[in-house]
Amino acid sequence: MESVVRQSLRLLPFTLLSGCSMLPFGGTAEPPPPPTCELVADHGGLRLALQDARANWGLPPELGLALLEPPLGRDKRRHVLPYGNAWDEYRIATGNWSAETSDLDDAVDFLGWNAARNRELLKLDWSQTQAFYLAYRLGPGAYNQGVYRGIWLEKEAERVAAQAEIYTRELQQCPDLVQPNRWEWQRLWRWF
Repeated sequence: MESVVRQSLRLLPFTLLSGCSMLPFGGTAEPPPPPTCELVADHGGLRLALQDARANWGLPPELGLALLEPPLGRDKRRHVLPYGNAWDEYRIATGNWSAETSDLDDAVDFLGWNAARNRELLKLDWSQTQAFYLAYRLGPGAYNQGVYRGIWLEKEAERVAAQAEIYTRELQQCPDLVQPNRWEWQRLWRWF
């Protein structure tokens, strides 16, 4: 028994040192990335769709994320809820006749197209998340008339804007994930 204790005591410094070697130089562990960065990094299709919408339409990724309908699952749920005939207008304008609201690429591209159109029609700045949400849900004409005033959608627009602010802060810690990159290897898999 005594020899086991002596052996354990001799190995104690090595055990302690091996535990320290797991930490990066400086002795502190790196904090985990923010949830938004993890979501975008882990969901390659979402990352590529956000990059494309930014490159094609100028859509800021935080606005695109805030406008998407949760959850971002792989099921056949709709990722966007277009007003009236906006989906058909998008399909005609872009020539994307097979677009579906349950396809993440199509949904994010629609959000980019819709936001760019509303930005031009309503003279909006990209930072006006509430206005973009209301114009997206009601249409630019109804938004311009102020139809949203006093209805539940106004509170929802505030929630979406608050969520976009969180996305903005978190995406500042991983900007390379949402910068347009046409030569990324994962884009090649889309062709097969």
